Amino acid sequence: MSKIRMHLPPEGALEPNDEKDDPLPYYYSPIAGRLYRGRIESGLSLLQPHYESILEVGYGSGINMPTLSQIGGEVWGVDICSDPERVADRLTRIGVRAMLAKADICDWDCAPERFDLVVAFSVFEHIPDSSSALRQICRLLKPKGMLLVGMPRVDKLMTTFFSLIGYSGIEDHHVNTFRKVCDSARPYFDIECTRVFPRWCPRWAGLYFSFLFKKRDADGSSSPGMAGRARSM
Repeated sequence: MSKIRMHLPPEGALEPNDEKDDPLPYYYSPIAGRLYRGRIESGLSLLQPHYESILEVGYGSGINMPTLSQIGGEVWGVDICSDPERVADRLTRIGVRAMLAKADICDWDCAPERFDLVVAFSVFEHIPDSSSALRQICRLLKPKGMLLVGMPRVDKLMTTFFSLIGYSGIEDHHVNTFRKVCDSARPYFDIECTRVFPRWCPRWAGLYFSFLFKKRDADGSSSPGMAGRARSM
């Protein structure tokens, strides 16, 4: 287990990707901010840096880029909505260099086996069918490359929770569950380890789930001893 801390840029250094739906302001909230930062750090704790090349899927405002740049030699990002030039400009002002693209990960034209690590925080709950995205990420990863996925629970309880912190209508955006994503990942990845946030919650009561996947061998076989098994941390 690593102790990577989220490097939060000064408030106002980054701009929301979308004034209505971008969660950027919540990271700086006295109460909600602890939850938003904590869920990211929960996932980061599964990593064992240093990585030569990192890709973030769904970089949004760039909120995770300062942290990823500290554990990676080079950092890339792809997002279906964000303006890469605007986000890159904001990041440059705080000393972070990232190579960003605006594209659907499923259609992104990038060389295969380019990255050691792919990170996707709060992305897959928005994708009804995650198989295509997972297949593409597998193609982009080097042999034995790692995929870190972080997702909230998706049910009526979380709809109520988001309403309490001022985010209404979340059920219109969260359309996939972590269980379905894990099922879709099986042809391409083995689960190395998992984490529930908050850490003291039993798994059934967790608010956010992080999974570290390892790319399967080229022949589709699992790593020795890892098939059907994962470390829960």
